[in-house]
Amino acid sequence: MIIINTQHREISVPGDRNADAALPGVSGTERGSELETVLARTRADLLHELKSAWGVGRAEPIRVIGRIRLIQVSNGPDLWFLNDFEHPETGVGLMYPTLSGASGRKELERSSAYIPPGPSRQVIGQRFAATGEQWAIAELDLAAISERRKHRNPWRLDVRSGTLRPLADLPAEWRVGVSGSETARRIAALARHQIEDHVRRLVLQEDEELARRNADNVEALGRLHAERRQVEEDALLARAEIEADLIRHRHNADEAERTATDLQARLGIEKQRFAAYKSTVEQEKQLMEITYRRLTDLLTEKGNRLIALGLADAEDVAALVPDIAGSEDERSGISFMEAVAGDYARLAPLLQNRLADGGLLYSQAQLRDFLALLRTRDLVVLAGDSGSGKTSLVREAAVAIGGVCTVIPVKPNWTGPEDLIGYYNPIERSYQATPFLLALQAAARSPHVPHFICLDEMNLARVEHYFADFLSLLENRSTSPEIHLYTADEERHVVVEQGIFLGVEAEARRRSGLADTATLEEILRHDQANAELHRLGGLADNESVLVHHARLRRSLTAQLRMPTSLALPGNVWIFGAVNMDDTTHQLSPKVLDRVQVLRFRNPMLADWDAIEREVQEVSASMTPLNGPLWMLPHELGSRTEYPAFDRSDVNVAFLSQIARQYLDPLGVEFGLRAVRQSQGYIDAATAAGISADEALDNVIKHKILPKLAFDSARLAANGRSRRELLMELSAELGKRFENAGLDPETSSVADLERMIKLAEGNNGIINYWLR
Repeated sequence: MIIINTQHREISVPGDRNADAALPGVSGTERGSELETVLARTRADLLHELKSAWGVGRAEPIRVIGRIRLIQVSNGPDLWFLNDFEHPETGVGLMYPTLSGASGRKELERSSAYIPPGPSRQVIGQRFAATGEQWAIAELDLAAISERRKHRNPWRLDVRSGTLRPLADLPAEWRVGVSGSETARRIAALARHQIEDHVRRLVLQEDEELARRNADNVEALGRLHAERRQVEEDALLARAEIEADLIRHRHNADEAERTATDLQARLGIEKQRFAAYKSTVEQEKQLMEITYRRLTDLLTEKGNRLIALGLADAEDVAALVPDIAGSEDERSGISFMEAVAGDYARLAPLLQNRLADGGLLYSQAQLRDFLALLRTRDLVVLAGDSGSGKTSLVREAAVAIGGVCTVIPVKPNWTGPEDLIGYYNPIERSYQATPFLLALQAAARSPHVPHFICLDEMNLARVEHYFADFLSLLENRSTSPEIHLYTADEERHVVVEQGIFLGVEAEARRRSGLADTATLEEILRHDQANAELHRLGGLADNESVLVHHARLRRSLTAQLRMPTSLALPGNVWIFGAVNMDDTTHQLSPKVLDRVQVLRFRNPMLADWDAIEREVQEVSASMTPLNGPLWMLPHELGSRTEYPAFDRSDVNVAFLSQIARQYLDPLGVEFGLRAVRQSQGYIDAATAAGISADEALDNVIKHKILPKLAFDSARLAANGRSRRELLMELSAELGKRFENAGLDPETSSVADLERMIKLAEGNNGIINYWLR
């Protein structure tokens, strides 16, 4: 029960804990010293004294009931106080303790606590506080020591923020009684009037609620009657529909039975046709096998004759015989399906572990990006400083998956496609092959093995000069691009010359009576055969058969070893490693539009601890492989057309918006092919285990940022400052990837901000490759 009482509780606390009473006639200096002595006590001691004086438990907060008082200040903020403290359970009025030197004052200090701005004031409102009649309950805490010293009251309290509640919020279990003087009765009357008003409002609300519920019940009853009628009507309609469906199903069953009979008859006819087709296929297969054996015998016969005459080597002739069974994969180890069940997303941790065993540390994010680029089958340009691990990644990744890597150094004097794929020498009548072309031929001979070809220091020469034709070939993704090496007329000339020589040689053997297996040496030693060979071949007496033979051998060997054209093998991935400095060339927009750029950071800036933790986690969670891993080319990705341009795709819409609002005014080309290429990368990144936001961020880094190279001081096409457009682009990217959880040091936003900052010290020149 809460007792509202005007009796006040006060206690006089001496300055010294051992003193029992205050001494009269204490001077102001002594009282000031006593005040400081009390203030020097701990907050816990002061609160304990106050709780003991007010009858509050030691572990409980100081909670009081008081009246809200608002003091309006004309030239400052309003002051709020909680006055006239009363105990919330006993109703006893509460007064602050007094120092021993202050016991002689005529009236006690009025109990008051400052209400700080914030939630406590908001629950009351200024209008109610200004009336002076608003009572509230609150928890109190010691005021700041400066305030306690200012008011010469070591126990002065403030209202704890957020604990003030109007008196109307009294718990329902409280019972209100009145005892004491007139003041308490006036407070009780106020509480009674408030309770009566509250009860009247509750009665009115209950009446309104009953009326509303009655209206709702009447309305609900009407709805139920309407729904019942509707259900009855629906039941009649449903019954009619069911009966109609039953009739229809019976009709359909009869029709299905007739159709099944017809299908059974047609199936019998198709079986007969299939049997006849199978018989035809078997006959054609036998015929093809016979034809193949005849062709093999013919090639073997003619090849043996070429070998006997020294016009061709046995290895070159063996390569002419078609292999209908196809070459077999002779690699040993554990297949991709056995290692990770064919899950491409699990390849990055496995590859990271394998590379770490060889002393190379790459983050999983970097390896997933690399694997996603492999899956696109695009030309990948690896950019970074010397020693950043570009070529090492390509070489060791090829080894880790059971593939082959060929590193081809690019020379500064490369000026045309012949430096890349070779050329035909009409004087020697042979094709001068290059290491790049030989690598393609090696890949064609082992189609089951992935082949990585890396053009090291790719930009020592201008890429668009020696690689332009090859870039154009790579745009054809529906079929294997055909690389034309030289004209087929030269091949026909060689065939005719060889045919004539073989015919002359055969006639010379026939006239001289030599066997069909006679070698060139035996023919030359036979006087009649040698003379017939000179006469039939139109050779002069002083013209050597050996010279003519050597010329024929060179031309035939060149034709056997180097065809007129070569289809780009489906098991080939092409990389380019570039290093941007004063000795290299910039990549042209044509090249950048067709490639994917993967930039490597300085290895010294890498978080080696984080990478090593990744490696340790992989080693702990992954079952060790009992042998080398090997993969098939199609498991890394197939060369297919880019996805169709889809405007409804969110990533396509975002890239299109970036192109319209920022790239086009800046003079940066980002067209339909680049968007479709980006879609292809995002699909590949998803398969590699990269999130959608990170994949889009990688697209910005691969396809857009490398194209940024211009003077930011010049105005854009729309008349705006290019630097402002870049700042807005950075803000747009930051907004798009705000909650993506990207690495703040390697994201596209970080790279773009770095470019803008570096431009300030480079006369405003924006360049992605600037360090």
